[in-house]
Amino acid sequence: MNTEKDDFQYNNEEEAEMAQLQSIHNNMNAIADVRRALAEQAAKPSLSECEDCGEDIPVARQRFVQGCTRCIHCQGLYERRKAGY
Repeated sequence: MNTEKDDFQYNNEEEAEMAQLQSIHNNMNAIADVRRALAEQAAKPSLSECEDCGEDIPVARQRFVQGCTRCIHCQGLYERRKAGY
């Protein structure tokens, strides 16, 4: 009977380890997706005018945030809308 308990405990530990590995794998895939998206954005030239309000995007922002398409104000609004605030 003790062997059954040991086998059961071993199986639970094995399942927990497999779940952790799956979680790590999923997180690594999500990070890779974000990195790909950032690389694609950085490859695009920054816009000189905000796509939302049409105001000029400061040159410093264009250089610092490669591929930016919004001024800092509109980007903040966009991120709050996206997050559901």
